[in-house]
Amino acid sequence: MKVLVTTLFTLILLSCNNSNSKTPEKDSTIVPATPVDSLKPATTADTEKEEYCYITGIEKIKDSIFIKADYVQYFTGPTVLEEAKKRHRADTSFDKNGKVKDIFVPDDYFIVNDDKTIRSLYLPAATPVKMESEFVTDKKLEINNYKYFSEHYQNSLFMLTVKNKQIEAIKEIFLP
Repeated sequence: MKVLVTTLFTLILLSCNNSNSKTPEKDSTIVPATPVDSLKPATTADTEKEEYCYITGIEKIKDSIFIKADYVQYFTGPTVLEEAKKRHRADTSFDKNGKVKDIFVPDDYFIVNDDKTIRSLYLPAATPVKMESEFVTDKKLEINNYKYFSEHYQNSLFMLTVKNKQIEAIKEIFLP
């Protein structure tokens, strides 16, 4: 009898501690807190951005025109030398003893193309275009039309005003 009671008591204890039980176990994993979305600053895709770029192509699809743009960084002013040094592309001049005399950037501008992604941007028909063209004469002439732009965009730097993948304005940047 004593053996029977002990056996029954052991079976009851084991059945209470069964690993196949249907009761869910609590997850003891600690989940790090994440910022609340409502506290993040609002960003809108409707803002205009000015982007420096090289135009790699113009594509006409039915009645729409798309510009293929390769965005670049264009540095002028006090940041030019710093950026050129950072990328080991600043020029140096030496004195007659071989010591560095000067570190400089020719023409006081520096262009960097870290991201060679080509973007396709819609060009509406009424987009203002400002081209600068130097002729043999000393007079600079602005040519502000799509026809001239489409024939002379190669190897020129442009600043595009872009909003929602649509070009709002095109301006050629004069490089000496």
